[in-house]
Amino acid sequence: MAIAAVLGTSVYALSAITACSGGVTTLDAAVAPELAPAVSSVAGTFNGADHRAGGKCVRVTVRAAGPAGVAALLSGQIPAGAGVRRPDVWVPDSTLWLRLLAEPPRTVGGPLARTPLVAAVPRSLAAAAPGTWKDVLDAAEPDERRSRAVRLTLADPSRTGAGLASLLIAREREGDASFAAFARSVRESTAPDVPREFGAAAAARPTPVLAVPEQAVWEHNRKDPAAAVQAVYPRDGTLSLDYPFTIVGDRPGARQFERALRGGEALDRFEAAGFRDPGRRAPAAFARTAGLSAAAPAVLAEPDPALVRRTAQEWARLTLGSRMLSVLDVSGSMARQVPGTRLTRLQAIAQASQEGLALQPDDTELGQWIFSTRLDGDRDWRQTVPMGPLGGRIGSVTRRQRILSALAALRPKPDGATGLYDTVLAAVRYMRRTYRPEMVNTVLVFTDGRDEDPGGPTLDRTVAALRAGREETRPVQIIVIGFGPDVDTAELRRLADATGGSVYTARAPQDILRIFGEATARRLCAPSC
Repeated sequence: MAIAAVLGTSVYALSAITACSGGVTTLDAAVAPELAPAVSSVAGTFNGADHRAGGKCVRVTVRAAGPAGVAALLSGQIPAGAGVRRPDVWVPDSTLWLRLLAEPPRTVGGPLARTPLVAAVPRSLAAAAPGTWKDVLDAAEPDERRSRAVRLTLADPSRTGAGLASLLIAREREGDASFAAFARSVRESTAPDVPREFGAAAAARPTPVLAVPEQAVWEHNRKDPAAAVQAVYPRDGTLSLDYPFTIVGDRPGARQFERALRGGEALDRFEAAGFRDPGRRAPAAFARTAGLSAAAPAVLAEPDPALVRRTAQEWARLTLGSRMLSVLDVSGSMARQVPGTRLTRLQAIAQASQEGLALQPDDTELGQWIFSTRLDGDRDWRQTVPMGPLGGRIGSVTRRQRILSALAALRPKPDGATGLYDTVLAAVRYMRRTYRPEMVNTVLVFTDGRDEDPGGPTLDRTVAALRAGREETRPVQIIVIGFGPDVDTAELRRLADATGGSVYTARAPQDILRIFGEATARRLCAPSC
């Protein structure tokens, strides 16, 4: 994936090279794609002049390169023999990428250009757009009790500085649980640019809002004035992309090219491309482009490197695909009524599971087992829905629809006891055997009691077996949700601890949905928490 981030987004822009007496030193400059055309134009003028270093002529080739790919190369995630060239000069879209590196290369002279992060909305809806980032996050926060006022889309935080800056703003304003919910809600709504759908979104509800660079709005409106996109500058301040000039190698001539990129021609080229100068002064063209403000926006404090690294790691963990085996207790005690409701314990769990299912994206892999005692011959569990993506089809319906139907059809086994230990052990072994390293692999157990199977393994034997098969590099965690007053929390905790998992107790149906959120937030520290 890291190699694709370099090769898939890189197009070489070769600047004209004039004749030169003597040898030639060629600098390879990897530049953020949106700034690369302007830098290439400056390089053309640079190559046409007599610039020398170490007795050789200095020439520059400029290529558009996604910053995430170059950062992966410099951090060692792309092996040296993979055929990806290490640049001599790097101009990423943001200093944030340098803060992700344990040993960042040297930057020279500060930013080359700036463009602040803004909230882009259809101009017809600008009056109703939230005025601060906090307003945006609150309005877009997932809440099943009310409809969202804003549909928020971010640039991809794993590939763009704008996306990473958006996460940092959100991270500063949210706690762990809220940030986890936010990250999961925007996981499937990332976009690289201002979408053309804004042109037809005048009556859209909820209000579409994109957290994007100001320059992207300028470029979009310049190419398509009829689209009428408005940049909203949050009153509580924002972060800017700053395009630092970074020297990666030791090839001579880099400082000469850096000085050229700070000269009058370069400033004119960057301004013509919709970028502010390093002092945040807006281009004169903004006066002729609707939807933008020439005033300098309020500025947030630059985040420290530790926060940048932690936020990027949290995003990576939270946006990993989920692979869950849901294991539901259908023993006879699940037919008991939940106090204060007309629901049985099993109906309450099924109802909460149906609501929780709505929060999962289609690429979540989910399977479902039920358990009691002797459900399938001598076996205490039975598969009701095979593992696979929720959006995948099983016969004429999707897996999501099949699971919803299976939940609605659940019935307790009247004379069934609770065969907990052997079911949990079988479920964990199945998930370990079919482990997917690119996903978070979890066994989610719902039960209202303790093990009641005299013919099954003891608690000590079950815990020992779980520990014996545990691999730190292939973690499968048990998350247990105990429902009702008969739950033996100490017993369940021993099972969960054997896999680095967790136990939650619920007294009312609404507690289960809260637990889903807490379990998602726990991914921020897994597997060490």
